[in-house]
Amino acid sequence: MSNAANHDEAVPHGTTLLARDLTPSELRSAPSLASVDALVIEDLSADEDDAFAAALDS
Repeated sequence: MSNAANHDEAVPHGTTLLARDLTPSELRSAPSLASVDALVIEDLSADEDDAFAAALDS
């Protein structure tokens, strides 16, 4: 489970499993991609690769 669903503070009843907003510190330390070009999916056909690239461009 991600840390976003863990609550240390009191929250309204029934919302404890909802993700909370990240704190500025958590946001700064979160992993991120430098570019969508870093996404690699192995074993795609040429048609699937073209469709994936088109979806990223849209």
